[in-house]
Amino acid sequence: TITNRAERTRGMRFFMERDSLTGLLNHTHLKEALAREMMRGERSGSCLCFAMIDADHFKHVNDTYGHLTGDRVLKSLARLLQERLRRTDIIGRYGGEEFAVVLLNTTMENAGRIIDTIRENFSRIKQRSETGEEFFVTFSCGISSFPGVRDPSELTAAADRALYEAKELGRNRVILMPEPLME
Repeated sequence: TITNRAERTRGMRFFMERDSLTGLLNHTHLKEALAREMMRGERSGSCLCFAMIDADHFKHVNDTYGHLTGDRVLKSLARLLQERLRRTDIIGRYGGEEFAVVLLNTTMENAGRIIDTIRENFSRIKQRSETGEEFFVTFSCGISSFPGVRDPSELTAAADRALYEAKELGRNRVILMPEPLME
């Protein structure tokens, strides 16, 4: 009985912490993990980067090919992130077609190279609609870093500003948020 209850509790916790479509951390638990890792970084003197990823023209995908196809696109991006990032990195679905990644012990330049490689790989994946029509999807990304930004909400906002800039510059690119000037 105890074993069954423990397994059931673990299973319920998994579904409470995870996005139901992708199996990645949900928004709330991703933000908690980011705050926890920033506190750990503060104590240990380590760095981390926060990347916000948004599928480009995703409304067009849903409108043209349907929501089931859109869901498959999101799953393929989630799977690629899980395959290409380290097991220690934290990946979550931020909401809708947005994902976020916490890259631990990584400089801004390395994070940019890693995510840009994933971006290039994702843009080459042939997506298929329910009718068999093939198409490609790209993503844009903004990256901010700790200890450059020391508050989790400010780190998220900085990555979001960089993501917005990537969209403004034409999408399908990674933008690194400039380091703030230290006083």
